[in-house]
Amino acid sequence: MAEFKAAGLARSLAGHDKEELYIIISVQGEYVYLSDGTRRPLNKQKRKNKKHLQAMEARNEDLEKKFLEGRPVRDEEIAGFIRAYKQEEGKKNV
Repeated sequence: MAEFKAAGLARSLAGHDKEELYIIISVQGEYVYLSDGTRRPLNKQKRKNKKHLQAMEARNEDLEKKFLEGRPVRDEEIAGFIRAYKQEEGKKNV
C-alpha cells in the first residue's frame, strides 16, 4: 500500500473533485496539502483529509529531490507529471 509522501501522486476519493489527481506537497497529521499545477497551483494548495484520498505508487523523483533540498518547484512541472501519468494510464486501459 502506498504512503502519503511529498511528491507522491494521490487520487481524490470524495468531494467535488472526486477522481482528480494531485501531487502531494506536504503531509501534516491527518491532512495532506495538494497541488495539480493548474486549478490548484502551489500558491493555492488544497488541504484534504487522508481518509478522502488514495495514495498511489507513482511519484516524481525530480520533484521529491527538489522538495527535500528546498529548491523551488514550478506549477508546470506538477501539471506535466500529472498529464504524463494520465496518458500512460490511458494506454494501459486500452
